Amino acid sequence: MNGLKIRPYQDNDSRAVCQMFEDFIDYLATLDPMGRVVKQAEYGKNYLDKTLKDLKNKDGVFLVAEVDEKIVGTGVAVIETLSPEDLMEVLPHKPGRVSELFVSSQYRRQGIGTTLMQHLETYLKQKGCNTIHIEVFAPNHLSHKLYERLGFSDRNIDLIKLL
Repeated sequence: MNGLKIRPYQDNDSRAVCQMFEDFIDYLATLDPMGRVVKQAEYGKNYLDKTLKDLKNKDGVFLVAEVDEKIVGTGVAVIETLSPEDLMEVLPHKPGRVSELFVSSQYRRQGIGTTLMQHLETYLKQKGCNTIHIEVFAPNHLSHKLYERLGFSDRNIDLIKLL
């Protein structure tokens, strides 16, 4: 996409990024057939605080996508550590996790999510990761298809039943 710029998050991006996090949870709520996704007060600010804390603790990267100096997407990747319990079930490896990938609705299907993911993948490769994990909300079929096109495959499926 012309005019697309991917750059690291900066403190002065907080207002726009908080709004993106709010938009993201609102979007997920519209997809939720069970109606269990809710947005708490100050969700965007609280989620940004959590994300910044995770970045420090897990050697991560936080990117924003800009078009004409407007933030239109975000991507976050962190490096995970396998616990002794994990190592009981999987081969030792250095996993990376894409914990956030979101593009504003009017900018979707223009390659921005793919470009963000490529930058996150490059970061994780440079850090020595040999796997990348990403969680996708099951009703979010568009994102799931994007991740499959980017080479991801289903690994674990977590089911829910209301009681």
